[in-house]
Amino acid sequence: MQIIETSAEEYGALFTSYPHIYNSVSFSELNKRKTGRLHYLTFRNPKVRFGLVLGEDNGGTLASPFSAPFGGLTYNKAQSIEFIDDAIKALKEYGRERNMRIRITLPPFFYDDRHLPCVANALYREARLCKMDINYHFLISDFADYPTVIERNAKKNLRHAMEQDTTFIIADSSNEDDIKRAYGIIKKNREEHGYPLRMTYEDVIGTTHVIPADFFILQHGYDDMAAAQVFHVTDKIYQVIYWGDLRGFSSLRPMNLLAYRIFEHYHKQGIEILDIGPSTEDSIPNYGLCCFKESIGCRSSLKLSFEI
Repeated sequence: MQIIETSAEEYGALFTSYPHIYNSVSFSELNKRKTGRLHYLTFRNPKVRFGLVLGEDNGGTLASPFSAPFGGLTYNKAQSIEFIDDAIKALKEYGRERNMRIRITLPPFFYDDRHLPCVANALYREARLCKMDINYHFLISDFADYPTVIERNAKKNLRHAMEQDTTFIIADSSNEDDIKRAYGIIKKNREEHGYPLRMTYEDVIGTTHVIPADFFILQHGYDDMAAAQVFHVTDKIYQVIYWGDLRGFSSLRPMNLLAYRIFEHYHKQGIEILDIGPSTEDSIPNYGLCCFKESIGCRSSLKLSFEI
């Protein structure tokens, strides 16, 4: 397997589809200011089998992703485990020749249960497993029988939330005022809890020009109390980028109701999976987040990070 570096334009012409939006040329180019240099790699034998976009930092590291939840290999069609092995070995040599580390975070396996276990296996043999994060997702088909998939306490909290004077708003994602409103709620939530907010408002607006996005707001009376930002990562898998409520309304259990309304919305839309994201930081679990996501019917899977 030979690695040939190419341009963004040629890379985009070679790969007509992506396993997820974060591997796309458009998303990479949007965020290239966050890295020293982009490497668009193609893997050939002699046909083009795989692609990989790496961002280079000043510390001698090439990363996939360099500004996203996950990255990994791109492929236009199914590839054998032998070709996957050859590609990872070639990537290891690519890093060695340049005296650079390569870090790869794979999507959770539900994004592609055909290829991702094979890629993880190849990386495990050629690289070092450095993080094992717990990622949660909601299988939208479970919403058809939602009372049976949520825990007893979550049912109680949902009933309590439904008794309140609330309004669920599907914001206009083409309206910057609506986006700013939802973002402001999320920003305040992060400030109240001391959580990082890695995307600025400008980042969010720029990304919506590349990735279709949905924004949701939950009101109590005339007051905003919770919001969510969701990206369309594949045709059938959407991802919660941020969601949260305001501390003054926490006793009303708005997150239970917000989750319910969002699941309901995507059930009507025919989406298959809502990726809720990890509840770990560098593999260390946040017990409260884990318990909440499990209580509302989410399933867990692993998101693995490797270093070559």
